[in-house]
Amino acid sequence: MINVLAGSEDDAALIARAAGNAARVVTDAAQFTNGDGPVECLILGCRHPIPAETIDLLRDIERRRLWLPIILVTDREPEAVRRLSDVKASAIVWFADLQTELPLEIEAARGSVPLLRLAEQAAEATLPPALRTALPYSLRAATDRPARSVKELAAAVRYSPITLSKAFSDWQGGRTTLSRYLEALVILRARQLRSSGLGWKRVSAYLGFARETLQRKSKRWPGCTLVQLEKVPPDRLLAALVERFLQPTRPGDSGNQVADSGSRNA
Repeated sequence: MINVLAGSEDDAALIARAAGNAARVVTDAAQFTNGDGPVECLILGCRHPIPAETIDLLRDIERRRLWLPIILVTDREPEAVRRLSDVKASAIVWFADLQTELPLEIEAARGSVPLLRLAEQAAEATLPPALRTALPYSLRAATDRPARSVKELAAAVRYSPITLSKAFSDWQGGRTTLSRYLEALVILRARQLRSSGLGWKRVSAYLGFARETLQRKSKRWPGCTLVQLEKVPPDRLLAALVERFLQPTRPGDSGNQVADSGSRNA
């Protein structure tokens, strides 16, 4: 899903048409950054002059959603470029070039996000149907609020918890469980949020787990306290998650492998 927020209904409709069927127009900042279901990309449309609140929103997204791409659509004005010089956006597209440039930038932005790359690979891998649906969903959800349990994931993808758990366990040769994989995604997201400057109290509130619960999850994987977790770079943690939970279980079983070497080194 791609969330689109713009300064006017006409601009929002214009952007949504260029973005394609995955685009969903929202009407306020809360829906833009949260909303229902996994979001793969944010597109913010703003005419020149760019208001201060738009810059503040971009900075807040940059801080809280480290791996979620955001594309800004605005007018081709020198002042607009100056205003955006210290804001990290995945891309800036001019309204005048919207139809030709936005689809290309969306594709590039999706490919730049490790979790979204992994989700695409999972969707294309030779996996049981339940996992080919559930794994991409879980990875996309982890860019914001990871699935809290097997039951929650099962409800989202419309498979029974037993079916999902068995499919994952069989795929992994019994060496780990779907529940442990989902816990690892929670810890990965917790580390991202902490690196954005949020304290553990706010991280816990955002993810819906008490700090003590996050501590227990972190001790199970990757095997450290939250204080120790702070010293692990998020990209290295992601590589460890891929190695532990998303690799084939048998030699030569490359058809069932979700991540390629590029993702492992992300």
